[in-house]
Amino acid sequence: MPHSSRERAILVGVSPKGSPRAVAEDHLDELQRLLDTAGGEAAARFVKERAAPDPATFIGKGAAAEVGEAARREGARLVVFDDELSARQARNLEEQWGEKVRVIDRPGLILDVFALHARSREARTQVELAQLQYLLPRLAGRYAHLSRLGGGIGGRGAGEQKLELDRRRIRDRIARLRRDLEGIETARLVRRRGRRRHLQVAIAGYTNAGKTTLFNRLTRDNAYAADRLFATLDARAARAASSKLSDVIFVDTVGLVRKLPASLIASFRSTLAEIRDADLVLHVIDASSPRAEEEERVAVETFAEIGVSSERVLPVWNKTDLTANAGRPSGLGVSAGTGAGIARLESEVLRRLHPQTTEFQVRIPYLSARAIATARSRFRVLDEQDRGDALVMRLSGERKNLQPLLRFLERERVRETASKN
Repeated sequence: MPHSSRERAILVGVSPKGSPRAVAEDHLDELQRLLDTAGGEAAARFVKERAAPDPATFIGKGAAAEVGEAARREGARLVVFDDELSARQARNLEEQWGEKVRVIDRPGLILDVFALHARSREARTQVELAQLQYLLPRLAGRYAHLSRLGGGIGGRGAGEQKLELDRRRIRDRIARLRRDLEGIETARLVRRRGRRRHLQVAIAGYTNAGKTTLFNRLTRDNAYAADRLFATLDARAARAASSKLSDVIFVDTVGLVRKLPASLIASFRSTLAEIRDADLVLHVIDASSPRAEEEERVAVETFAEIGVSSERVLPVWNKTDLTANAGRPSGLGVSAGTGAGIARLESEVLRRLHPQTTEFQVRIPYLSARAIATARSRFRVLDEQDRGDALVMRLSGERKNLQPLLRFLERERVRETASKN
């Protein structure tokens, strides 16, 4: 067996009976890329067909024995499942395979990749919180399991501290991390408010779709971009390079992936808020990916989950230089790498952001909190002033959305911005 410094692992997926095996193989391909990003290598792969997961071992006694034998034969000390395992299933498998073999699932591997790439204080705090929330229900009193979290894939971040944590101490740590995140989120909110006078365009989509490369192209920035999953976790903002988009700030956001752990979505809510609160979302899709349609669906479902309406989303099919398909009917085709299609994209962003709009000034008493929330959700807030018992807001948007605020209207004027260059 050739020597390698990378941790060897067995990948295991399940194909439901009646479903094409190719789907499970595609999912394992991505799991293998996640493993590669985490610093591991696949020693063997298994796809087991089952009508339903086995409650004890997920894949059944016979299949578990086969995977365990492969792990011993290949010198693999890690088995990674493409689906989420219960604490009982993971414990049963580790007991069957012995202390030298660790078991993690796809959410655990994703959390490990995030821990590997977390650089800023915000990202590290978000990832550690997600890891502990993921770990807590899986403890089941298994302190021996915790002692093995210190090394290798699945053990970075919170596990690296090698602490003999019990449930109470984990909950205390979670509480402290949540308080830290509240402070970080407050600072992020202040930064977002500081950008309020500019239109904000979030660049979002499936991981490795080329979001950061597109961000650099649109802003002349030099944010780190690499052909790897989750190359960066921190949102980054920069003004548009084009003079016709001089009032626009582009925001690069964390990538999305199928089966993203719920704890991670919860922990990264402040980062995902950059997508939710944007005036426009560029949904970047890798046109060269054989799984492009599924990756598009995963992102669309996440957008809906965090409250982004489809009207604010512009699909952008990237990497068209790598495929004969130059675009899809639902969006624009571009190549962030070569610059092809960028001018057309900038024109479409301008058209979307600057339809013929109207400026309104409304005076809303603080007692009408719902009306204030409606103003902020339906319009772009250009300015607001505290008048003691009321909030005077200068809003920009379409008049058809004004109906709930008509009784607070003080004045209005049409803005001729559609041809702004």
